[in-house]
Amino acid sequence: MRTKNLLVSGTLGIALAGLVLTGCHKNSTTTPASTDSDITAAQDESNASYAANDTKTVSDACVQTGGSGLAPERSPQAIYSQHCTVSWDTLNPTTDTMYVNFGASPVLCNDLVWRQGEIIVYWNKAASNHVKVAYFDSGTTINMTFRGYYVGTVKDSVNGISGNRNWTNEGHNIQGYENWNFNANLVITYPSKQTATWNSSRDNVLTEVNSVWYYAVSGSATGVTRNNVTYNLTITSPLYVTAKPWWLDGCAWIESGIVSITRPALNNNTLTINFGNIGDCDDKATATLDNKSYTIYLW
Repeated sequence: MRTKNLLVSGTLGIALAGLVLTGCHKNSTTTPASTDSDITAAQDESNASYAANDTKTVSDACVQTGGSGLAPERSPQAIYSQHCTVSWDTLNPTTDTMYVNFGASPVLCNDLVWRQGEIIVYWNKAASNHVKVAYFDSGTTINMTFRGYYVGTVKDSVNGISGNRNWTNEGHNIQGYENWNFNANLVITYPSKQTATWNSSRDNVLTEVNSVWYYAVSGSATGVTRNNVTYNLTITSPLYVTAKPWWLDGCAWIESGIVSITRPALNNNTLTINFGNIGDCDDKATATLDNKSYTIYLW
């Protein structure tokens, strides 16, 4: 099928399939002091979406040499870190379990992100008894969880990630390309010991724009910020992310799209985040609240 040829040709672009917002950079605009103008919801949502996407990207990179053989010249150690180890439990007749371990203390990876601990992925073997086929098999769900996993841009301030996420092949759309659904329930534990929760469901559809392949992402999320404020999020204009992951020269950031965040306890005032225009690959987005704009620098 078209999708399979696209991905096998060197764009196992599922790496970015779960992305909605990318985590905020350490130097992002400071959160306003006023409760009504608090944009922490945008920052916590961004961090959770980054964690969901980033762990998916790591998983895809590791399964290529650890299970599918799609890109043998690119090992997880070459892509991420010499400290990254991949092991497999293949005894279950229906599921191969992949363990991606960065060690017991933070290590600096080639994308300038610090990682620690373990990502665990349960790959369905599908009819062919091979994990690669599972991703292309309609209805197949692949699951992920974590063990002592941390991620961040500063060694001494990495954030704990716990919970689970899964992605399901939903078959082919009318253009003949496959699309996927993902659900995630994550908890972020910040160095301050504050926690933020995030529950999201969205669809990721392959589409071609100006001869470039993207995932057009739609869906919604709910969460509770580290300040204990509940919020709801809706993608009001699809988010476009290149199918190629960063380690195959794709864009690491969302190129365009708009999300809307409301907080019931704060009069449902709307916070929007705009990622710009398709074709512009940069690490910035604009958050707008009460007619005031704030620049968010992405992870």
